[in-house]
Amino acid sequence: MDVSVIIPVYNTEKYLAACIDSILRQANVSLEIILVDDGSTDSSASICDRYAQEYDNITALYIQNSGPATAKNIGLKQAKGNYIALTDSDDKMGPLMLHKMLSAGYEHDADIICCNYKQIDEQGHISHLNSTNQQYVLNHEEGLIHFFSKNKIYSQCWTKLYKRQMLTDNHIENDPGLRTDEDFIFNIRAFVHAKTTVIVDEPLYEYTHRSSSLAHAYYKNNISQYIDNRIQRVQVTQDAVQNETDTVREWSIVHIIMYYNELLGKVSQFPEYYSDKRINGILCFIKKNKSTLNLHYRLCGFSKVGKYLITYLPNYLYMIYRKFKN
Repeated sequence: MDVSVIIPVYNTEKYLAACIDSILRQANVSLEIILVDDGSTDSSASICDRYAQEYDNITALYIQNSGPATAKNIGLKQAKGNYIALTDSDDKMGPLMLHKMLSAGYEHDADIICCNYKQIDEQGHISHLNSTNQQYVLNHEEGLIHFFSKNKIYSQCWTKLYKRQMLTDNHIENDPGLRTDEDFIFNIRAFVHAKTTVIVDEPLYEYTHRSSSLAHAYYKNNISQYIDNRIQRVQVTQDAVQNETDTVREWSIVHIIMYYNELLGKVSQFPEYYSDKRINGILCFIKKNKSTLNLHYRLCGFSKVGKYLITYLPNYLYMIYRKFKN
């Protein structure tokens, strides 16, 4: 079997059938679909059950609500395909996505195969469509550098296929209970073991951007936990690159600054966190790595003024600046 498509499902009754149908329409690919309903309270579980009864290559599993990381792990334990796809239940695959990715992956014996995507909002407007329609074959170091610099490789799992043998040999799975950043942490653990990565730079996946998405709702109501998750993400990154080249470690710092900058923008909405020791630690990390920031400040999301202010302003004053900047 070519690929196991794992779909964690939670309250996506409006989109789920279209998602499954898009996978069933994949051309020239042998596949199985593993639906893991994560305690949905709408009709999603019934939709899973209906498809599992109708199609021999679809399995439906049902668990108490535990978060997408746990749901994905349960699917991984059931998977039998040569490659693993982790797909969101409110998105869709283009009809040739798996065929094109698998063809490139088999040709180069890739451990990870990546594609591009187009982002569509609920009104049908396309807001992300940026691809070269080229293929790229990367060695281990190049794969990590592209991942950290977000150069045609994104942190989401749904733009990738993973060789199942690589995942099982290295005991790679999601951190149970994580509700944000689980994709990044899974990916960094995969990329440090990937010898060859192939990029099929075509918009083969359709990502549905919803204002009521799980990540958005979780962030809004759990800012303190969000900060902890980001710090955990950084710790996982630092641990993962300890034995990598100096170049990879330098790009990992760029990546950390990039995501810390994003976090600071969100935390600036909550003045009660300006003096939080975790936020002070983040600002001190960026100041400590100001030489890296100076080289890559635009990639990290800073203006010339912004990189100067974060380097030289006292931490509390910088957070006030971010509040008014936003």
